[in-house]
Amino acid sequence: MTTSNIQKFDEITGRVFGALYENFPVARHLLIEDFLEDGFSYDEAALGDFPNQNGEFFFACVEWLAEAGYLRFNEKLHDSGFDRVVLTAKGLEALKAVPSSLTVGPSLGDQLVDATKSGTKSIVGSLAGEVLSVGSRFVATHYFGLPS
Repeated sequence: MTTSNIQKFDEITGRVFGALYENFPVARHLLIEDFLEDGFSYDEAALGDFPNQNGEFFFACVEWLAEAGYLRFNEKLHDSGFDRVVLTAKGLEALKAVPSSLTVGPSLGDQLVDATKSGTKSIVGSLAGEVLSVGSRFVATHYFGLPS
């Protein structure tokens, strides 16, 4: 079965959110090697490992999350990841939400931390999608006055 870009994005996003939520409010490094087993390839001409297509996809995911307002980082580390990454208020708000299917229970962030530790990729991706939906509703409600 082929994994679509959206599925890969959701899995990486879920793992990133879980790591940042667990560490909040302390900023941390997000390194390719901590999120992907196959993010580097050896370049014989340069005599070293460099981000491959999967590593570049990781960069794109984190940069998109920053541009969308879920997290911020100090700088992109040229070929390894990002420095001093932390959730924004929007990211934290979305992760603290309780899923609409539950009236009480663990927040989406707590569920992501648990799913990330257990290594259940499909659950991580699904929860990440729900967090992004909550974040979108948060923006629509607070900035545009639309009903949630």
